[in-house]
Amino acid sequence: MEGKLCLICGDDDYLVDAAARERISQLVPEPDRAFGVETVDGHRDTGDEIRKAVDACMESVQTPGFFGATKVTWFRDVTFLTGGGRSADTTAAKEAVHKLVTWLKDGLLDGQTLIITAAKVLRSSTFFKTCQQHGEVQDFGNGLKAWELEKLAGQRMDALFVKAGLAVDPAARAEFLKRVGCDTRLLVSEIEKLRLYAGDRNRVTVDDVREITSIGREAEAWDLLDAFGERNALGVLTTLKRLSGQRGIGVMLAAMLEKTVRDLLILREAHDRKWVYGSAGGACGWNKNLPPEAAALLSALPVNPTAMNTWALKKKLPHALNFTLQELRLARYRILDLREKLVTCALPEMFLLETTLLRIIGNPSSKARPARPAAAGAR
Repeated sequence: MEGKLCLICGDDDYLVDAAARERISQLVPEPDRAFGVETVDGHRDTGDEIRKAVDACMESVQTPGFFGATKVTWFRDVTFLTGGGRSADTTAAKEAVHKLVTWLKDGLLDGQTLIITAAKVLRSSTFFKTCQQHGEVQDFGNGLKAWELEKLAGQRMDALFVKAGLAVDPAARAEFLKRVGCDTRLLVSEIEKLRLYAGDRNRVTVDDVREITSIGREAEAWDLLDAFGERNALGVLTTLKRLSGQRGIGVMLAAMLEKTVRDLLILREAHDRKWVYGSAGGACGWNKNLPPEAAALLSALPVNPTAMNTWALKKKLPHALNFTLQELRLARYRILDLREKLVTCALPEMFLLETTLLRIIGNPSSKARPARPAAAGAR
């Protein structure tokens, strides 16, 4: 009989950790966990650290439990698997992962159990396929789109409210998700706060949510993108102030802004060419009779904008029309320059973000130049 191998991966660290702990609770009785579970930290950056982590993992699995008791090794938060980021591309990481894969292909012995958790891993990699063939994979997903994250977060939120014994008004539900965002760890902690705040009451109102719920980092980031698209300088500065002081926030926001401007550039040019129609508050959509060269050009993009859902298009197109095409091209250049300065310049990241965004937005009281009207009847 072979041992047990399980890979648990996904962007949501709370779900990944919770799944690992659930498996451990099923495999090792609580009185035995002090000696029956060994955790090896997989969050490693340098080549020497990566090699030592893999060796420690293999040694732990091969070391039997005390007096023949059940033994589980948890290789936790592994950051150097194929597709895991910068450290995964190093020669040392590739050699270490190859060593781990070769060992796993031989199969674990009876009584050996290995649980590996990671945020990012390439689904087409040899490591991932080896785990599928010789063990079990629990995948919570990577790189999900915003609407997919929101849908999944809503489902988890509803289940968590039921578990907490709370009924939620529709308006309170929408407000809660808007404020907290899609991070499961935040959803759990904020719902617990609401449960304690509500006391004997079992119904949560909008006022309760606004009174006690904290605004999550992810929700704040989306607020920043909305304020940017609306050319709302006060909104941009207010949101940046709330986000300041968080580790790595500057690079994260710059990456989100670059993607947003790229999307707005495509929509603005498509609107000017009458490939897409719509305006703020009105109907919008893609021209069903696109010229063949336009359809070919759009389909050649990394993400075809014509596949964008209606909700996202209604939100983004008015933002695109708040800028001219030239303004968006200049904005993209300035944000790329911002990303470089954030990692090479000694100036405070919030100062760099504020000055760059204010230069792009311009005078908040001035109106963007009107966009060309969409072709009548274009559908």
